[in-house]
Amino acid sequence: MIGSVTPAQRLHALREGYPPAFWVLWFGTLLNRLGEFVAPLLGFYLTAEKGFSLTQVGVILSAMGVGRFFAESLGGGLSDRVGSGVTMQLALAGGAVILALLAHAGSFWEILLGVLAYSLFQAMYKPAVSSAVAGLTHGAQRTRAYNLLYWAINVGASVAPVLGGYLAGASFRLVFYLDAAAMLLYAALLRWRFPNVRPGRSASTELQRWLPRDALLWQFSLATLLYSLTYQGYKMLALVFADGGYTPAQYGQVVAVNGVLVVLLGLPVGHLIARSNHPRWQAIGAAMLGLGFFGHAFADTLWTHMGAVVVWTLGEIVAYSISKTVISELARPEQRGRYFGIVGSMSGLAGLIAPLLGTALLEHYGAAPMWTALAALGWAAAAIYLLLEGRVEQRRSAITALDG
Repeated sequence: MIGSVTPAQRLHALREGYPPAFWVLWFGTLLNRLGEFVAPLLGFYLTAEKGFSLTQVGVILSAMGVGRFFAESLGGGLSDRVGSGVTMQLALAGGAVILALLAHAGSFWEILLGVLAYSLFQAMYKPAVSSAVAGLTHGAQRTRAYNLLYWAINVGASVAPVLGGYLAGASFRLVFYLDAAAMLLYAALLRWRFPNVRPGRSASTELQRWLPRDALLWQFSLATLLYSLTYQGYKMLALVFADGGYTPAQYGQVVAVNGVLVVLLGLPVGHLIARSNHPRWQAIGAAMLGLGFFGHAFADTLWTHMGAVVVWTLGEIVAYSISKTVISELARPEQRGRYFGIVGSMSGLAGLIAPLLGTALLEHYGAAPMWTALAALGWAAAAIYLLLEGRVEQRRSAITALDG
């Protein structure tokens, strides 16, 4: 039929729409996430295999948030100084070594220090890969590229826990080894096929600061912290469901809605948002996130909880679809890693605060007030994003002119 486009032609056009180095990142991300077995199974491993108390497990899991809070800024700074390629290789290889050692760790302190070290390496990778994508793409293409990576991450996140669960039935040590192997393979792929490009160095002392004096950056980071505190509220669903008499299987069904929707809708929604490439989408996403968690305050059946998850998942997709692009265009090219690291560290900080805040609210006031408070934080984030919109647009225009 004249004018029809075959799937093969669409695939070819997609491949040709991005530099080869981007596809190295995409394939490596998918490989790494498909093999990310340890993180989703860590709590189960510590409880069932090691016999640690809930307090000990909580302390170890909190180390993941501590590591991310500190290491994102470190990884961003290294990316600006030595290049994103070298930083990613260091993070992946270092994380693989730690995982292999963790497979043999026995005591509480050995595992705590090992998990902290692993989270440090893992978090160093995040701003480096974001900076690398920014250096390879521009404009709406950049937004679509981030969404392609987001899709690969979530496909891996959907498959890895299931596959890891089966592997753990044979040997938990095997789970650690295979996760480490996936990281090493990705590091080798980067070493072989990804060019390490150092950003141009500026003579300006201000541009070389590890923590930039940029009011817009810190105000944007505050909004991101509030947004992340709301998003981290999903961890409270398990406690609310357990208290409400739901079964683990029912909890799994509700949580699975998030993963399925992200995989199915992440790319089409992200590509739709890329057409306008406007920062207002981030405010809309934050408002929807808050609305979804507010829905849990009134949910009293499995289906109404699922409906709430649908709403906040759509908010997550919408906000994420533009957030990386906005961050990349707030900073000059030689500062992008640090900007990504600083904003990313807010998610680590939220990972520490949200469980403490959520459990305190749940214990003293109940589920409905807790969900309402978390929703309010998301709406506050949306308000700040809206207030910053004009300045963000001005900065993006100036940075885009520099890129050109």
